[in-house]
This record gives sequence, C-alpha cells and structure tokens, in this order.
Amino acid sequence: MNPGRYNGFNFTQGDTFTSAPAWKISDSYVNVAGYSALMQLRRGGTTGTVVLELSTDNGRIVAGTTDGKFTITASSAVTAAVPAGTFYYDLQVTSPSSVTTTLLTGVFTVKPQVSQ
Repeated sequence: MNPGRYNGFNFTQGDTFTSAPAWKISDSYVNVAGYSALMQLRRGGTTGTVVLELSTDNGRIVAGTTDGKFTITASSAVTAAVPAGTFYYDLQVTSPSSVTTTLLTGVFTVKPQVSQ
C-alpha cells in the first residue's frame, strides 16, 4: 500500500488538536481494533529532531474498531510546547499480528500563538 499524502494537518500553539483519519480499502473501513499507532513530527525529515510524538503508547492516539479511525489528540498544554514551523510527519499503524503500514505522510504546520 502506498501511503496517502495529506498536507492539511496544522494547529496553533496552545490550541487543542484533534483529528480522526479513517483507513479504507476498496471503499470498506478496516477493522483497526487492537492496532497500535505512531505519528511523529520532525524537523528536517527522517533524521531531524522529533518535536512531537503522538501514539497509542502515550495515549495521544486511540484506535477505533470497525470504523477504521485513529483519533489523534494533543492537549493545549502539549501543543503550546511545540515550536512554530513546518515539520514532516507520517502515521504508522501496526496490526495485532505485527504488520506495519504507513497510512499518511506529508507536511504538518504549527502556527505561532499570538494571544497569551
């Protein structure tokens, strides 16, 4: 499977971020019960510094069931600590049988918080 490219992810520092991309194959949602997921924002690509990690391990991603959704959430306190800028990301999911798939990849923009 080729990963989808989605460059629309963004948030403003200090705002709560939530998104729930859904995985479909041939117009049917994938049952993602028991999957783990990892999304990292990195400066400068694959070898760059990780500025934010969202995962099922740290509770910032929750895998759905038959709806194919991975609900991604970062609290306002978490987003406030991320520097403003443009970062690379991917979303990798791993099945209960240890098959890893990259669902999304692209550019993620963090906008500076103005009101304090």
